Amino acid sequence: MTEGNKNQYIADVKVMNYFLQAIPNDIYNSVDACKNAKDMWERIKRLMFSFDVTTHVRHSHLMDEFDKFAAKEGKSLESLYEWLTTLVNIMDRNNVCHIPVSINTKFLNCFQPEWRKYVTMVHYIQTGDTFSYDLLYDSLVQFEPHVLASKAKKAVKNHDPLALLLHSNASSSQSHATSYSP
Repeated sequence: MTEGNKNQYIADVKVMNYFLQAIPNDIYNSVDACKNAKDMWERIKRLMFSFDVTTHVRHSHLMDEFDKFAAKEGKSLESLYEWLTTLVNIMDRNNVCHIPVSINTKFLNCFQPEWRKYVTMVHYIQTGDTFSYDLLYDSLVQFEPHVLASKAKKAVKNHDPLALLLHSNASSSQSHATSYSP
């Protein structure tokens, strides 16, 4: 290693150490593997000075994800609540403002049809904008066994095609028998 290369290496190490001490942790994680100070500085500039663009993109992405929030078939109430809690936490961490009423409305409107009557009951019980989606979850969790039982009953009824055929034949033969009289 020549004297010039050695001096350049020492200067790079010093500058890189100064950079690493001065930057936030999230940027540090993106630049700590750079081999020299010039590459590190270019990456830091891009990450720190394009912050407005990055923040705008992050905000748009989070609002998009919030708009797409909905219950999927087979998901439990608990997993839905955890998903919403995580999303709201990430939004808070990134300073994405949200109105509590919009979160509550989103949470109540995302349920599958078998939840409708329970959601309506909880909605009328919890009035005003002082309640949170945490309270909504606490109120709805008591109805989950009823919803699961209802879904199981419907699945059994719809699962047996012969029972459905037998039921439809019996009802149609009764209507023909009562309508025909000699």
